[in-house]
This record gives sequence, C-alpha cells and structure tokens, in this order.
Amino acid sequence: MKLIRFEEKNNPEKICYGKLEGEKFHQITSSPYADKIELIDKPRDLKEVRILPPVSPRNIICIATNFSGATGVSNEMLEPVIFLKGSNTITTNGSSIHLPFNIKCWGESELGFVIKKTIKSQKKEEPNVSDSILGFLPCNDVSCDNISNRDHHLARSKSADNFCPVGEYIDTTYDHKNKFIRAYHNDQLLRDGNTSEFIWSPSKIIFELSKWMTLNPGDLILTGAPKRVRDRQFLEHGDEYRIEIEGLPILSNRFTK
Repeated sequence: MKLIRFEEKNNPEKICYGKLEGEKFHQITSSPYADKIELIDKPRDLKEVRILPPVSPRNIICIATNFSGATGVSNEMLEPVIFLKGSNTITTNGSSIHLPFNIKCWGESELGFVIKKTIKSQKKEEPNVSDSILGFLPCNDVSCDNISNRDHHLARSKSADNFCPVGEYIDTTYDHKNKFIRAYHNDQLLRDGNTSEFIWSPSKIIFELSKWMTLNPGDLILTGAPKRVRDRQFLEHGDEYRIEIEGLPILSNRFTK
C-alpha cells in the first residue's frame, strides 16, 4: 500500500490518510497503525485535497554511521551512533528549502522507516519486522556546520526548519533488501550505496533503540547515508538535490537563500 496523508482544502484542521492509486486515492477510515485498514469505497481525485508529508513524527531518530566504507565506520562497532532531528524539519518532496545564514549546508540520502506500534525493551532481534514497521520512504538528512568547530551531529546543524524532506508516500509493502541508494547534487552523482551494505539492519536498529528509549507509532527512523563518491558539495542558492532509492519515488528539493 502507498500511504498518503492529506488535509481537506475547505477544512485544514481535518487531516486524514489515504491509499494512493495513481492520480486517485481511497480515504482510510481507520488509523494507519491499525492491524486492519478500512477504506472508503469511492475513490477521490488528488486535486481535491492538499497533500501533506506522509509522516508527522513525535521523534526523528537517525543513525549516523551505517554503511561499510563510509568515513568513520567500522564493521566492529558494538552499537550504532544515534542523533535526533526536530519534528519541525519535516517537509515534502518538491518543497523549497531555505539555507540559514551563511553556514555551509549539505544533503544526504537515506532510507527511512516509520514505527507501527509502541516498542520498549525488545528482548531479541526480530527476523521479520513487519509487525514493527508501518513502511519505508526516502529521506534527506540535510545538515550544516555547527559553531566553534564542534561536531555537526548537534541540534542546530540538524534541526533547521525543513531539514528533513521525505517522500510523497509510505510504502507499506516495500522490501528494503539489496536496493541501491543514490544522491545527486545538480545531477552530479554524490553518494552511491546499497542497503546490503547496512551494518545495522532495520531489525537491529529497532532492537538497539528500544533498549534505552520507547519507540512510538509514527516515529521516523533514518538508517544513514551511503559513502560519497566525490568530495562533499555544499548547497548554494538554486541548487537541486535529488535522492533515488530503488523501488521508491524520487525525492527532490530546491534550496534557496
């Protein structure tokens, strides 16, 4: 299922979910996190509503180093490196993202997944995470330099408004195994990898995170960016940054000052 989130144009306070089918959708009458999804039979046209980001997470939890061959990554790491982004960073595919001040900013390319149920202190890694994950979508962990030459995995560098654009829908049946992940900066290939290079699979990430924090329905997890194939390119006014993940919709955004 391709799960979208939308609001009625004549009633912005009414936010709903739908099952995307081409240029039409079926509205969901139940919660998208329910075990059984109920649909309104009559399809509707996408033009009738305003499409929103498909997620509105309480927490955005990110894995900093998760690909073999990426800088600072070792297959012998005993636990993942984790940081958070603010919920204010969520924005849509195609939106324009403002570059703050004169700070150096860059894009990344990541497979994200959405938590389906409350998870706390999971006792063992699940070989099948279908009960824990609602679905997958492409994400961009936009980042910038921090102050005083500090590490950039801090709130200011990760949580400017709109610093986490996400794909148009959540794919609830997506098979994340052995899929390429690429990033293009103005059509120039910048990052290139494959989910087969994950050090921490989605099931391992859930297992590790649940040891010390409760995961809630709707939380968004970013699985990390693959290695660069050329030096870091900083974003400038008018630049386009595009993410392509095999089997998912393209995620593309323009940047402005």
